[in-house]
Amino acid sequence: MIPFEIDPETLRDSPVSPHEAWAQIGVAARMLREVALSEWALRRAMELNPTVATRLELARTLQWQERYVEAHAEFARCLESGELTALVHQHWGRCYYDQGNWSRALEHFTEAADPALAVEIDAADACLTAALVAIELHRLVPAVHRSSARPSIRPPHLWVLADVASLLPAPVDVVFDVHRYHAEQRDLSLLELAREGWIKVTDKITPTEFAEPFIVEINRNHAKAAAALWPDPPELKIEVDHPFAAAATGDHPAARLWDQLRALRYHRADAHAAAWQAEGLTVDGVRALKDDDPIRARIEAATDRMASRPYRALSRADRAALLATLRALPGESGQ
Repeated sequence: MIPFEIDPETLRDSPVSPHEAWAQIGVAARMLREVALSEWALRRAMELNPTVATRLELARTLQWQERYVEAHAEFARCLESGELTALVHQHWGRCYYDQGNWSRALEHFTEAADPALAVEIDAADACLTAALVAIELHRLVPAVHRSSARPSIRPPHLWVLADVASLLPAPVDVVFDVHRYHAEQRDLSLLELAREGWIKVTDKITPTEFAEPFIVEINRNHAKAAAALWPDPPELKIEVDHPFAAAATGDHPAARLWDQLRALRYHRADAHAAAWQAEGLTVDGVRALKDDDPIRARIEAATDRMASRPYRALSRADRAALLATLRALPGESGQ
């Protein structure tokens, strides 16, 4: 309830503090996603009484409009005032979180020194872990493919089956998603493989008896390459909700490690696809985005947030240990 007083002549109520009334309108409008109204009301409040609390709310509204340069300037002015510093750090950290700048978000959340921000700190750390692990996955997973011996049995369109050999028979959707960026070539290749008797396509893609020797050989080659790269592989204590978690390349612990790494990598790939689809883009559309396009920034931030889900189950110490373990793994023979 906004404090008010009654005019004894008109009997109409008026706010005791117009500044507070406009500020409350601005906050309520932002919560209702009426950000243009929120900005207008908060600027009215600032004209009447430019308090740090109101400036902080204005900064948050600018943040919600993705006007980050302006928002950061307002947060900086709030911090310079020396007032409400813990609250300023909290919301400035959330601004960086929206942008996908997980390191800066963590800095501000930590600087706030507020035990109530445990959720924010954990979320930013999990997203940062997802972003840093992705770099290692991009280094380690292809290394096994590069190191593998070429199979003596070579079906047409080898590339379509090679990535999913350890998962076959696999749901059609999984195979489609693995090759989503080459959809036309993928579909033509699957048709030809089916026509020539290598696979059967129903709701799953199943290798025929004719293809089984190839499947066995390519999985054996991948398992040998993984074992050569990682003869004494670590055990990763992380679970990921992705079909590739059921892949079985081989019995060697290194083969199992490779399957885990691929599950994490494909989980992130699915998150990335979900992020650009949420923006209404197609494969061609996302490829056409420039590096500095705000939409690309939103996609990358959303990808990290969704990709962080397996890491959220870990403690911060366990996340750090996981990242250190992956960084220590060689990505090429002889490293």
